[in-house]
Order: sequence, then C-alpha cells, then structure tokens
Amino acid sequence: MSRLLLAADELTNSYIDERVKLLIPQFEALAPYKITDRKKGKDGLTGWEQLASQEVRFLKTTYPDGKAEGEKTYSTAYRQSQALKKALKAVTADKLQDPIVINQVQTIIKNFSLAVTFLFSEYKALSNENYKDKVDERSSEENRIEIDLTNSLKYSHSILTALKSGDKEINWLDVSCAIALATGRRMAEVHLSATFKKIDTYSVEFTGQLKGKSRKVKVADKAVKLQDMAFVIPTLLPADLVCFGLDWLGNPNNFPDRNSKRFDKDDDIERVNKRFSKTLNLQCKEWDIFPEDERTYHKFRAAYLRASCITDNVKDQDFMKYAKKILIDNDEKTINSYIRYEIKPGTLTRI
Repeated sequence: MSRLLLAADELTNSYIDERVKLLIPQFEALAPYKITDRKKGKDGLTGWEQLASQEVRFLKTTYPDGKAEGEKTYSTAYRQSQALKKALKAVTADKLQDPIVINQVQTIIKNFSLAVTFLFSEYKALSNENYKDKVDERSSEENRIEIDLTNSLKYSHSILTALKSGDKEINWLDVSCAIALATGRRMAEVHLSATFKKIDTYSVEFTGQLKGKSRKVKVADKAVKLQDMAFVIPTLLPADLVCFGLDWLGNPNNFPDRNSKRFDKDDDIERVNKRFSKTLNLQCKEWDIFPEDERTYHKFRAAYLRASCITDNVKDQDFMKYAKKILIDNDEKTINSYIRYEIKPGTLTRI
C-alpha cells in the first residue's frame, strides 16, 4: 500500500478555529463587568450563559443526529464541544485586544465550557448507557469471538526483523501496526509519547502513558505525573525489535520527505489522530486477527491483552487486575469490552 501524504490543513479543525475567533472577542467584551453581568449579559452584550446555550444549538444543527427523538446522543457534536473547550482553554493573552484581562477571560471560558458540557450531559449519559449495554451484550458467552494471532505475529516479526537488518523498503505503517500489536500501546503513544527501554527478552520499560497523563501518583516522597512514570510491560515480540522499531519511526532520515512519523512528546494528541488515524486504520485491514469489520488500530490493544493473559497464564479471577497493570488503565468498562475476544486454541501468542 503506498504511503499517503496528508495536507497541512488536515491537521486543523476549521469549525473550532472559526468558533474561537467569534467567541473570544465576546468573552473579552464581558471581562470588565461584574460576575453576574458576565453571566447574564449587560449593555447589549450576551452573557456566557446564553452564549453556551446558543453554541449547543449551533453544534447540534451543524452535527445533527439522525436517530429518533429520545435516542439521540449527538456524539459528533459532543466531541466538537470538547474540542472547542480545549481550544478556548489554550487561548493566551497575546490573542486579546487587552492582554491585561486574560484572567477574567479565562474565568469566563471556564464557566462557558462547563455550561456547554452540562447542556450535553443528558446525551452523554445516554451514550454511556448505550455503550454499556453494547459491551454487556457483546461480552455475553454466545457473542464471544475467537481470535487467532498466528499470521499477524509472524508478519509483525518478519517486518521488524527485516527493518533491523537494514531493509529500506519497509512500510512505516506496517512498523506502527507491529509495535501496537506487540506492546498494546495506543496510536498516540506509538506516534508521540512512548519510550521503550529493553528489560529482558519479552519486556520493556514504558514511559509516556497518555490516558490520565496529568494525574499524579506518589513515588517515594514525590508526586509524579502518570505520563512521566515508568512501567514494565510484556511484549509479544522480542523487546529489542520493538525498541528498534519505535526509534526508527522517530528518525526523519528514514523517510523520503524527511518527516519522522512521530510528533514531539509535548505536541497535541489530536495532531496524531488527524495525521495518521485514517491511513493506519486502513492498514489494519491486512491483519487478520479480528473479523474484517472490526479491524482497527485500537483492537491491537485487545489482542495484546488476550494474548498476554495466555502467555502469563492469568486466571479469570485475576484478569481485571492484570489488565489494569499491563494496559495502565483503570477503566473497567473499556477492559470488560475486551472479554468478548477469546484466543483460539493453538494460536501463537508470542514469538
């Protein structure tokens, strides 16, 4: 499959950019007023409370949900609302006509964002409920799916072995997929935040955890961000191959356009998704672990977990604890969704 080059404007969200340009001057105009007047509006200015209500209506109109009334979740509109919240939060003093009011503007942005999220809360609650029902249904015994990693592990091993041997014709998309399968790391971790250090033949020290990355945990007498923590995780392929593959992705000299396939670790996660998600998810179709309509990059994470459970002989009663440990994820709802997949007897789970 030929490598696709994406235009720079695919890394932007034009809807969000436009909304930020329209909203910031209105927030700045409210900044000199008292707290109540900022909320309710005054002197012909619309307060942040009404602006939030208008924004939600506009989002729902721009990104409609075609389901019947009472079943609508407005998932795309909600995602855009959260992207807007993030973009507004990132606004700095140099974007204002009067930089001195930045603190007041930030307070207005916070209140506006909370109001928008609240107005979407009934739809988000329904979305969560639907997701739980879907997970419960899919995880039931009659809906379980057997998966076989044999072909994909052999292919991944051959890709990384050839890469380390100096093969110049290796497709970077295949390298990314091989690393994701072998380590269970997320797309944004593989292409932005992750670092690997070999511990032994089938384990690496991983840093760069993204989910809950800003959460701090106590280590000795210090509070350390989760993103800066080092975790030892198992690998389904030799650790030296996995480490080499990740380093290779980050070296611009390996690519004709001299652009590495990894962003700086402090970059925006959304840039990874916008740049790579489409091509990587398309490339995943060539890995035959899952039914064809379920082959996505994220599913490598499920395959990794289920294979690791077999390799490490994890008992059913220890599944959740083990999953949280190697996935570094406390979201039991997500982990339970992986129960749907069972390793086919006789499949390879490590090479």
